[in-house]
Amino acid sequence: MISLVLWVVFGWIAGAIAEAVWPPAVPGSKMQTIGIGIAGSVVGGLVGSVITGSYYQPAGVVLSVVGALLCMFVWRKFNEVKE
Repeated sequence: MISLVLWVVFGWIAGAIAEAVWPPAVPGSKMQTIGIGIAGSVVGGLVGSVITGSYYQPAGVVLSVVGALLCMFVWRKFNEVKE
């Protein structure tokens, strides 16, 4: 249970930092920020495991924010308003 809370808090922090670096075109909810941060942490962990060759390592704040920025980029591309 405590690890779930830590995932949510860490995801919120990573998502908030990513949104501060690259503000969204349309402001999202706190749940969207948390979701993008958690997804960014997973993506950052995968990138870190590819770089180091060690699986199941925590991504850390930097890779989590980079992963969240990548997730925000993909999110924006799939949710663009088509005219």
